[in-house]
Amino acid sequence: MRLKIMCDLSNEKFPLNFRRKILMVFKTGLKKAYPEVFEDLYGANRQKDFTFAVYFQDAVFGKEDITVKGKRLIINFSTGNAEQAIMFYNAFMKLRREQIKISDVCHLEVKSVDMVRIAPIETKSIVLHTLSPIVCRDHNRETKKDWFYMFEDEQFIPILKRNLRIKLEGKYGSFIVQDIEKMKIKPINMKKTVAQHYDISIVCSLGLIEIEAEKYLLEHIVESGFGALTGMGFGMLVQQ
Repeated sequence: MRLKIMCDLSNEKFPLNFRRKILMVFKTGLKKAYPEVFEDLYGANRQKDFTFAVYFQDAVFGKEDITVKGKRLIINFSTGNAEQAIMFYNAFMKLRREQIKISDVCHLEVKSVDMVRIAPIETKSIVLHTLSPIVCRDHNRETKKDWFYMFEDEQFIPILKRNLRIKLEGKYGSFIVQDIEKMKIKPINMKKTVAQHYDISIVCSLGLIEIEAEKYLLEHIVESGFGALTGMGFGMLVQQ
């Protein structure tokens, strides 16, 4: 299920580390509507089964902040978990007409929350467009260090597949390993970008990507995101 959340801003200036601020909005709504769900999702380091992307109306990205001349942004939210989708819908609705502090000079107000239909996947090969960049992260659990790869790197596709397997094996079982190995991932027209994530800058990829896979895998990718950090606002894709 996909949601479209229209928001107005009190000031043109929005923090450059915008995903962190949007997550704060999510958490504020969940605390109000479902405090127990908030604790379950954010009280521990739990995997997030959703993704989102933010569109700023008439925006200019600077070194220090984002100038949103239209003083409006749209949060596109997506999850394959129907129960979670309803909870987030209600959480956003709880925030309507509230002035949520983003910074000392900017407040955000949720104006509307709408459900958006996702086009059905009818073939095993689809071309997808990134609404938010794909993060390919190789995380070493022993050293706690991360390496990030862009679409041109040799490690890009193997690590994307490995991370997808880790994410879904508990849900679908070991048979998923073969289906993921058979996946074909082909960057078509992508470019490197650098995104601010909390206190670090990470390399990621934007553009068009073609994926050939079993339909249930494609549905997961479209509904819940692709790559690492989807719950932080990365890896949201739509069919081209």
